[in-house]
Amino acid sequence: MPRSPARRAGALLKGCAGVLLVAATAWALLQFARWDLTAHLRDAAARDLAQAASGGTPYRWRLSDSNDVIAGRVFSARDYGFGADELVVTSDGNPFEVGLVLARTVDVRRFSGLRVIARCDPSTRLRIRVRERLDGADFISAEIPFGAPPHGLSVDLSTLAWTSGDHPVEAPRAAAMLRLSFALPAGSVARLSTASLDRAVDMQRIRLDMPAEIVAPGHRADGHTAVYRMPEDAETQKAALNTLAALDTKEQLPVLLPQSGSIERKLALRSTIYARLPGAILIPDAAKGEAFAQASALASARPANDTRRNTRWIAVIAYCLALAFFRLRPPARKRLRAFVEAALALAGPLWLVIGDGFDGKPDAAQRLLIGASVLYAISLSVPRHWRWNGSARAWALGAGVVLVALASALLLGGPHGSGRALGQAQLARYLLWALFQQYLICAVCTERWHLVAGSRVLAIYLGALGFALLHFPNGALMLATLAGGMCWCALYLRERALLPLAASHAASAVVLLALLPRDMLWSAEVSARFFQ
Repeated sequence: MPRSPARRAGALLKGCAGVLLVAATAWALLQFARWDLTAHLRDAAARDLAQAASGGTPYRWRLSDSNDVIAGRVFSARDYGFGADELVVTSDGNPFEVGLVLARTVDVRRFSGLRVIARCDPSTRLRIRVRERLDGADFISAEIPFGAPPHGLSVDLSTLAWTSGDHPVEAPRAAAMLRLSFALPAGSVARLSTASLDRAVDMQRIRLDMPAEIVAPGHRADGHTAVYRMPEDAETQKAALNTLAALDTKEQLPVLLPQSGSIERKLALRSTIYARLPGAILIPDAAKGEAFAQASALASARPANDTRRNTRWIAVIAYCLALAFFRLRPPARKRLRAFVEAALALAGPLWLVIGDGFDGKPDAAQRLLIGASVLYAISLSVPRHWRWNGSARAWALGAGVVLVALASALLLGGPHGSGRALGQAQLARYLLWALFQQYLICAVCTERWHLVAGSRVLAIYLGALGFALLHFPNGALMLATLAGGMCWCALYLRERALLPLAASHAASAVVLLALLPRDMLWSAEVSARFFQ
């Protein structure tokens, strides 16, 4: 029986309201991501400015922490271990290498003071190996007179005799890869504590007590701290970078990063600037005043205490106790119970991604948070309301989502995308990761949002919104997961099957990564890893 005009009008209004809600949500997610990028750049600039004013260095490694060395291990060493205060390596007579983790290329001209705190055999031979670029450049190296003082060594890298193979070369201007190679007698022990790259002795400090003046590259700011404005136009940017790179100055250059353009274009410009000016201090145009004010406060502040760390531990423990309490004593009312379970299951992951700046290297508090969140989410499937495999229709609908992703990627990126691809091991890991995400968002949260809201449409929206926020602050990925999440949440409520969703999720991600250029989809990383 055909619907009346009033019902058709009502359905049309609801549809328009739904479209407007999704569009407003997409806009808000992008604004949230842009705000976070500005805050991240502002905070990083404030730290760099404070160190440039006080003479400190951002390049310091605790060799007792596996996160500070490449791959978390010592290359060509069989017997080594990370302790509380040092890395202990027992030599088998062959040279071994410690690769130092670099967040970005180092300006070796301005940070040429290598300091290594170590206790080694007096006959130890040490070489430093540097690769100036990651695009196939060869390693150059220099031998460092170790001398074996009990506290280690300090040397100016610009004074060493550098070679490439057997041919002498100039001292490196930059370091995209940095390794320390030790050669000790068999059976002797090296105890490595810290390493750092300190500022060159003639390096000028930035004056935070003088007003900052914005100038164009090639101009001066007498009596002020010069801040160089990067032009908006790509061609003009190249000329400006050439001018700044040619400056004969012994200070780090504060550079204003334009605010216009997408998040991905800003990150691409950041990479371009760092490639030419590895020592630059990038300041977001919209937060210049805040960055300098924050830097002044940091430069004059006393060393931080453990208040934030203790507060964080208290919050994590409180969250774990809340999970245990509400799992053992859930609310009696079904809707309230469903709301509490969905909110608690999402709270931990969202806290990790949005609030705690997860960088992929969880500390003890984050490991506890992750473990408790996973156990709680898994426990909510007792009894289980979903199934693993689905019908042929579920697989066909999941494949339809992949086709939509493929068509969208071809339309937006063209046939020649980024070419990013996952290896077989990465694909297997990502499929498992997609399976867990679909379990959390669909089987745990969307299932309960449906009970809370009493509406399939609202449950789908809330499930997709949670899915998008778990990919913060990757703006493009949040939009993709908002759209994909609505498809997968709707499919879950129809079929209650996880494997078709996980396969569709993983395949769609592979398609988007392979076909979308980096100025549309920068990476698949989230939280603090997105900015690395």
